[in-house]
Amino acid sequence: MFKGLFATKSLEMLQAEAAGENRLRRILGPIGLTSLGVGAIIGAGIFVMTGRVAAEDAGPAVMLSYAVAGVACALAAFCYAEFAAMAPVAGSAYTYAYATLGELMAWIIGWDLVLEYAMAGATVASAWSEYFNELTSILFNWKVPEYLSYDPFSRADAIFNLPAVVILVIVTAILVVGIRESAFSNTLLVVIKLGVVLFIIFAGIGYITSSNWTSIPPQERKTPEELSLASAVSDYAADGEMLSGKAADERIKQLTPIVEGAFTQRRVKAIREELTAEGKFTVETEKRLAARLENARQAMEGDDKAPKDKSIEELLPSPSSKDGKAVEDVLARAKETAKKKAVEKWGMIAEVGLNEYLAPFDESTRSNFTPYGFSGIMLGAALVFFAFIGFDSISTHAEEAINPQRDVPIGILASLLVCTVLYMGVSAVITGMQPYPDIDTRAAVAAAFRQRAEIEQSGVLKASAALIAAGGLAGMTSVLLITFLSQARIFLAISRDGLLPQRIFAAIHPKFRTPHVSTIVTGAVTAVFAALTPIQDLEKMVNIGTLFAFIVVCAAVLILRIKRPDAARPFRCPAVYVVAPLGILVNLAMMLFLPMATWLRLVGWLAIGLVIYFAFGYRHSALRQQN
Repeated sequence: MFKGLFATKSLEMLQAEAAGENRLRRILGPIGLTSLGVGAIIGAGIFVMTGRVAAEDAGPAVMLSYAVAGVACALAAFCYAEFAAMAPVAGSAYTYAYATLGELMAWIIGWDLVLEYAMAGATVASAWSEYFNELTSILFNWKVPEYLSYDPFSRADAIFNLPAVVILVIVTAILVVGIRESAFSNTLLVVIKLGVVLFIIFAGIGYITSSNWTSIPPQERKTPEELSLASAVSDYAADGEMLSGKAADERIKQLTPIVEGAFTQRRVKAIREELTAEGKFTVETEKRLAARLENARQAMEGDDKAPKDKSIEELLPSPSSKDGKAVEDVLARAKETAKKKAVEKWGMIAEVGLNEYLAPFDESTRSNFTPYGFSGIMLGAALVFFAFIGFDSISTHAEEAINPQRDVPIGILASLLVCTVLYMGVSAVITGMQPYPDIDTRAAVAAAFRQRAEIEQSGVLKASAALIAAGGLAGMTSVLLITFLSQARIFLAISRDGLLPQRIFAAIHPKFRTPHVSTIVTGAVTAVFAALTPIQDLEKMVNIGTLFAFIVVCAAVLILRIKRPDAARPFRCPAVYVVAPLGILVNLAMMLFLPMATWLRLVGWLAIGLVIYFAFGYRHSALRQQN
């Protein structure tokens, strides 16, 4: 039994599968494959995650975070390209692991890829919903009601995320029809969003203020305490005042602006005192702090156009009043939570105590450009890594490439290079147009242009914001197309080997020649996650799954170079004995910056996968039956 768990498939077996009658149609050339990669890469990363990571984790140094993530991907990309050219069959890292590390490890990686693509689809669909509301708000001053735009765990009064479900149903229907039609749809969407991304860069250059990169003191960054305010208010309503349901929701809405106003007032005072003592207080700093106080005052009055007849001090409740005591309780809760959040930014490194030794170095690397220090850059890289899974998806379509030995490496490397440059350009524009603490974390790019339009009363900028929101929708729709395409082909490869039921996951439509059943199953399951599940933690699940897969691919190429040095390699990874180990180390380093909870979820998911393997896959393995 033990030996059977580590049985491998030879390269000759993989190549025979690629030539078999049950394979998918070969209709994708280098442009189509590159388009698939760009379509999967450019999406939530640029349009959603850039703003969030800049505001909360890295500051202007989000540009460096993208560079680090891009380097990690490049190291893995060379390894992917070599293997994809050698074994051009569906399955990606799962297939590569089967050829080098054995069946059990292949199953673990395949199950990990199922997690990666399913959660990626749910995450992007949720982000699509945010941009849909941003677009309708700009064009029609209307949004889908909040109770139909969020999952019930994120908003107590929410039912489910309707826009996310609708777009997933549409994408599933398109993919069932066929790869040729899907490729055309994706190419059209890629052209649209590439045009929008280039427009963002060139139009945004004129509104960049370089001082937003270099003149905002680290003291103005969002603190863990500030990021804990929302959860602290909710906890206080539930535990401190024993409220639930609608009563809790009303209390949260009432208390939130008051708490945020009190926190803003204290933060502004502390920043002024600290910078004044250091001799670093400037006119620009005063303007930014005054704007924060004004925004807090408007939120407390509940009207953005309210007359400036009261200061924030006058609006805050008396310390002896019910609300005054509530504010103190909430801020105390936020302070306690903040201590945990500060440690969580170090991820698994904190669990083994290394953060204490690295903290002095982290503090020394803080500057106006890197306000969150080295840990912020690395955490940012681990988070924005979510946006780079597109080139990975190209290898899952190797079986559909016309000339896979040439076209797949071109598609992988070209899409990665193009998108890394564009990512860094857009992140430079976003952080240059707005001070990073003020970036809208929900729809950052469109919101930056919309807010500038409101300041300058510019119809052109408002139209630009609408165009960007539409481009964001196009970008994320193409990501969903490629994510679903890749997921179905992972299922196809695993089921061909007998590790999943072939009637469901290996069924090919007689007319469309697509894995229609697994596509429908993928769409249905992903829609449930997108409709009912909080997404931010799932983003981290996508990242840890992808990083794990990249490590395995780097190791697999290295092992195969040693075991089969004579095998034909149409594309060879350059300096493989340097690139592959370095790819393992860099990707592992980013994994270590993800929190313990994410690691535990990964372990739990893999445990479920092992139960399925030993209950079904082990007994139905095609390789074992053949042997």
